[in-house]
Amino acid sequence: MAEKETAQPEIQDSDFTPVEIDKLETEKLDTEKYSYWGSVGRAFFSSKMTIFLLLLMLAILLMSFIQPSFSGYSLNNVSKINDFGARYNWPSAKYWFGTDDNGQSLFDAIWAGAKISISISVIATLITTVIGVAVGAVWGTSKGLDRIMLEVYNVISNVPQLLIIMVLSYSFGAGFWNLIFAMTVTGWLGTAYFIRVQVMIMRDREYNIASKTLALGWDGWFYATSCRT
Repeated sequence: MAEKETAQPEIQDSDFTPVEIDKLETEKLDTEKYSYWGSVGRAFFSSKMTIFLLLLMLAILLMSFIQPSFSGYSLNNVSKINDFGARYNWPSAKYWFGTDDNGQSLFDAIWAGAKISISISVIATLITTVIGVAVGAVWGTSKGLDRIMLEVYNVISNVPQLLIIMVLSYSFGAGFWNLIFAMTVTGWLGTAYFIRVQVMIMRDREYNIASKTLALGWDGWFYATSCRT
């Protein structure tokens, strides 16, 4: 005889417990939110050498801008130029790096020169970046301007920039702002050319060409760009 099959109990609604849906919980992701700068920071501070070099750079910057304020060093101070006992002294507890031909501390002169050098480099970089980005953005979108600027770029880029700086510095004379002008009068061309190339690359993307073909105008261009990114 075949064994009798046992009857399966019917599933009832009372066997289940309803759970309320939490809309906030459904929006949460299982993976952590990715942060580009967070990952860069973790990679940067995971190396002891990079931390040491960062602290060294901060120390140099602080010494360059704080030490000259207390030393009172001035390149135009020649009060000890006739004091042969104060000139060309060896390093000592008073003068850590010795003295120069004017009888002043070389240690103070180094930090005063570092302050001027850093200030010139920062200001010149800011000026060349702002002008280069602005001109390069227009350069990359205007075909008429592109022909003119390419000729200007080809002529100036073939002349060594150091030679231009030397000639302009000699023409305008020594001075803080004269040197900045000499460094920035043609220095922005390299940045402008780089931005021009990047603008042209983005301009010739497929979604931008498609928006121009469909005559969508600027609204369509922004829409296509946002969808692409």
